[in-house]
Amino acid sequence: MKKILLRLFVIVVGIILVGFVISLCLPQKIPILTYHIFASQGESDFMTITKDDFEWEMKYLKKHHYHTLKMDEIECFLENTCKLPRKSVLITIDDGWKSTLDIAAPILKKYDFQATMFYIGKNNNGENESFLDLNDLSYMKENYPNIEIASHTYNLHEEDAYLKPKEELKSDFSNMKEILSSSYFAYPYGKYSDEYIEVLKEEGFHLAFTFGPDKNHRKLTKKDSKYLIPRLNTSGAMPHWKFILRLNWFQ
Repeated sequence: MKKILLRLFVIVVGIILVGFVISLCLPQKIPILTYHIFASQGESDFMTITKDDFEWEMKYLKKHHYHTLKMDEIECFLENTCKLPRKSVLITIDDGWKSTLDIAAPILKKYDFQATMFYIGKNNNGENESFLDLNDLSYMKENYPNIEIASHTYNLHEEDAYLKPKEELKSDFSNMKEILSSSYFAYPYGKYSDEYIEVLKEEGFHLAFTFGPDKNHRKLTKKDSKYLIPRLNTSGAMPHWKFILRLNWFQ
């Protein structure tokens, strides 16, 4: 019996070592996690993750020595001008909900993690109390410099935004520049067009992020376009084992 158990142990260890060696030989892929709303209690859904679940995920990343990335590191990765740790991850948060500041920011700071928030500029005046206003953004920049603020349009967060005329897209970017200056952008609902990409280049954006199913729902590789960066949805309804699989699966 002891011999059988020893053989099984050797086989398992061998499989783990082979998998590790294979992972080192494969081209590097970077998981880009996407969050939206954070809740102090209640249940999670496609858009919402509870505070406890979010902290569990961040604690997992810390425990397993993940390096959280800044946007310029993604840029140099795609330009092949720098080397990133094999266990790198980019944390992104869309829209600019109040819960980003109230719940996510303290947890990210606790674990000394970098993140990027894609902000919808029209919410800057405080009219919608569910979103961060200009005062909140200033507070975040001062107290949570580990969270970079980037663009998610000013007033074109619509599913058909990618179909808008070029002039309307440019006008929206012009309005957004009054709120913040950023070279990074996330497409509304992850939808884009050739014209949208053309406008982004003309407006001086360096990176643009998609979101959604199929080809946009996978890890980033060096072969990807800087204007079509895929992301992984990190749904609050996702069990912990699926989060781990999403990080480690060669997707």
